[in-house]
Amino acid sequence: MNLRAPPEEGGRSLRRVLQGVATAVQFVVGPAEPGTARQDVVRRAVTTTAIMAIMPIEQLRIAGWPAIVGACSIVLIYDIPLAYLVFAKQRFFLERVLGLVLDALVLMGASFYVFREMGAAGSASDIWLVFMVYMVTGGFILAPIGSLIYTALWTGWFAFGTLLYFEPGSQYREEMYTRLVFLGLIGLISLAAARELQKRRARLEQQNRQTMGMLATLVEARDTDAGAHLHHIQHFSRALARYLGLSDREAQEVAYASMIHDVGKANVPDAILKKAGGLDPDERHTMQQHTIWGDVLLSENQDFELARQVARWHHEHWDGSGYPDGLAAEEIPLAARIVAVADVYDALISERSYKSAWMPVKAIAELQRIAGSHLDPVIVDAFVELYEQGVIGRISETIARTEQPGQGLVRHAA
Repeated sequence: MNLRAPPEEGGRSLRRVLQGVATAVQFVVGPAEPGTARQDVVRRAVTTTAIMAIMPIEQLRIAGWPAIVGACSIVLIYDIPLAYLVFAKQRFFLERVLGLVLDALVLMGASFYVFREMGAAGSASDIWLVFMVYMVTGGFILAPIGSLIYTALWTGWFAFGTLLYFEPGSQYREEMYTRLVFLGLIGLISLAAARELQKRRARLEQQNRQTMGMLATLVEARDTDAGAHLHHIQHFSRALARYLGLSDREAQEVAYASMIHDVGKANVPDAILKKAGGLDPDERHTMQQHTIWGDVLLSENQDFELARQVARWHHEHWDGSGYPDGLAAEEIPLAARIVAVADVYDALISERSYKSAWMPVKAIAELQRIAGSHLDPVIVDAFVELYEQGVIGRISETIARTEQPGQGLVRHAA
């Protein structure tokens, strides 16, 4: 069997259909945003289509139909429901597991038949090409797990299956053994290098968190009300991000970014920052510049990109009436929308020199009132559900019981 043989006309039609399916999934899900589940959806649709695109039409009878059924199952059972869940603020741990299971069925079903056919009639180069396709695809699928070991085990399964269908002592089998040995050595070297890079990355992340803690302390030093406020927002944002389906790592990044969302206020004069009454138009304009100043300060470090987005855009409104850039709806980064909800709620329930604290029930009602105009309605709904489940109240009680203002920020950033 020759994988490079030109496909028949039916193959071209099939590929157009599959490419259309992948395009439809991307249309439903929207453009992939870093740090969201959308990447997982788009990646799965594209890689599944890529596998089908290289399969010759003469093997559709054997290997194609299991893959087609699997691909359709992924789209209908996993991808489209997950696209809905992205917008419906729910966790999708089980959906992720289901997606991996479906991927496994597609790859195992297709590879089993392809390997059996090629083991009997194919060449070693053909086998190697198919193996590389599955190896790369396995890496894509397992990338969310973040483990090279899992990827090696996954691809090893297909390599072992390939060897089973070669006659013992055949030239093809010997060639495959040799190639797998070299592949294993490359994998070991890559794994060793990856571990060292992971260690260095961990140290850098630790330093960045400490820097964020110091910046948060700077904001607190300028504004005595900021310490408890930032601490609340940090925990509210993390809980909200997790409830919306972000991974623990992604939620932690949002929480760290929330700590310094007002870092630009370090450049606001005390006369304005600590003014007891309302601000006049000029003072209000100066205060609003803190979003731009925060952007400028954090743009110096590319590892603070998420924090920079939050600092600049946490005052944008869902209807486009916010500042500084007038972004609307999903033009506003997800992290900024999450922090905005947590920021407004805690500002309402906190006592300030110019206002008394609101009762939590009244603050929740206010969030619901401005959902769809100022705030993302889906994120507000998620926050309300967390409040009704008692999560928000427990966070506030824990902070009040265990932390002293000004102490929690640096410790939780470390």
